[in-house]
Amino acid sequence: MNSRLSGCFLIALLFFLPFGITSCKQDDIFVDPAYVFIKWSQAVRTLDYTKYSQCEAFPRSTDVFRQLYGDYYYTDLITRDIGKFDVNDVKKDIDGSTFRHRMVYFECNRVERKSGKIVETMKGEVEFIQYTEKPLSGRGWLMYNRTIVRSGHGG
Repeated sequence: MNSRLSGCFLIALLFFLPFGITSCKQDDIFVDPAYVFIKWSQAVRTLDYTKYSQCEAFPRSTDVFRQLYGDYYYTDLITRDIGKFDVNDVKKDIDGSTFRHRMVYFECNRVERKSGKIVETMKGEVEFIQYTEKPLSGRGWLMYNRTIVRSGHGG
């Protein structure tokens, strides 16, 4: 990992850490999803499908991944808010597996690959899930659903 990526990771981790530290006693520390989000962002930036698929509950195919992120990637992820976590709020995915969930609301920049320039600022939300039953529970927090929309014009 080069020093710039290491620095970005450290800054992002320091930003996300207070959300975990200030959480309620019942609430588990929410650093793991922050790490997943950073890992996902780096995977998209470097077009690393293996790392991307480790972050997603239901990853897209390799071809769709390259199509979605071939021209643009996201940088400067900043968390605006983290949704409330209720350990008793258990849902089921499309396969019937149970999971707990938590929303993360963020802002970021969309960067054009060709030029390396920020083309617009974005905001969005990501639902993170954590499966409650083995073998899926061993995967940790995963990105389940996300929405990213324009929030302004970039540089």
